[in-house]
Formats: sequence, structure tokens, C-alpha cells
Amino acid sequence: MAIDKRDLFESTKALWPEMLDLSATDAANNIYWANERTLSVDDNWRQVALWAFHQGLADLEKEAVANGISKISPRNLDFSTFDKWMRFNLEGDDGWAMERIEWDGAA
Repeated sequence: MAIDKRDLFESTKALWPEMLDLSATDAANNIYWANERTLSVDDNWRQVALWAFHQGLADLEKEAVANGISKISPRNLDFSTFDKWMRFNLEGDDGWAMERIEWDGAA
């Protein structure tokens, strides 16, 4: 079964709340770990997608903090940022070689 990048992105985004309060200590990390615990150890796509989304949120968080903004919406994370982090993670080592090939070949 081929991976549907957009579907994976949207279904991963749906795991996050509407807003993250950046003044709450480790808010994004706590949500990430809570989501991670619900995933099957065999669900490689969901695991790497959740991590890539979390990394993308870190980008949004840095930008928000630099601009004095105390809340971010995970809904504002765009697909291109998610895709950038997916590619970064899949290129990390050869353990992701098959997934990397599939990601590169998916529409």
C-alpha cells in the first residue's frame, strides 16, 4: 500500500489540540509523548510523522517566541514544513531506506 502524504499529514495534525500555550512548560513535548504512547510499535509511518510534526511545531514555536506570541495553533503548520522534516528524518539512517523510497515516490 502506497503512502498518501497529505492524508498522513492531516491525520497527524488531527492528533494535536487547536492551540498550544507556550507559557506552559513542555506543552508540545507532553502532547507528543502522550500521542507516542498510543501508537503501535509497528506503525513506522505514524511514528515518524508524529515526530516530524513535532519538529515543525518547534519551528512555529521559535518564530512565535521571537515575535512575542504566547500561543500557536498546530493547524498553522503547513505541509511543506512537515515534508521538510519527514525528509530529514527519513534520510537519517538506512533503517528508513524503504520508507524514504516510498516517500520520494508518493504523490
